[in-house]
Amino acid sequence: MKSIEQFIKRVFKNHPPKDRSLQQLIEMLEEKVEDLKEEGYTEEDAIDKTIKEFGDLEDYDLPNMEKEKRRHIRIKTIKHHKNALLFSGISSALIIAISLLLNFVLFRDLGVLSKPWSPIVAIGVLFWPLSLLYKLLNKKGDMS
Repeated sequence: MKSIEQFIKRVFKNHPPKDRSLQQLIEMLEEKVEDLKEEGYTEEDAIDKTIKEFGDLEDYDLPNMEKEKRRHIRIKTIKHHKNALLFSGISSALIIAISLLLNFVLFRDLGVLSKPWSPIVAIGVLFWPLSLLYKLLNKKGDMS
């Protein structure tokens, strides 16, 4: 019953409920179609009647759907901030490791090392993941 599934996905396109509840809704409507077919309706008529009885999105509780949509967007944003924090942490660690390597191994052999400059680079580079951690913690604070 592809048409029931397509109808539900089209109706809830802009207001996606959880995948599990969407699948449950599809199953309930398919059961309704089966019941109507047992009563003597053709499959096409049963599908049409089921869709008409289901109604449109305006017949249902939109504030809860809007709330679910906003929650979904916040969760997606938090995942994005976590990924950015992970990337910045790994990248910062690599930059610091390279600066330490250059400062203490390569330039020492050249006799250029008068003052170690890699801690200054490390402090500067650490502001990147710290700023992203701040953003992530602010977003998580908005969730409550």
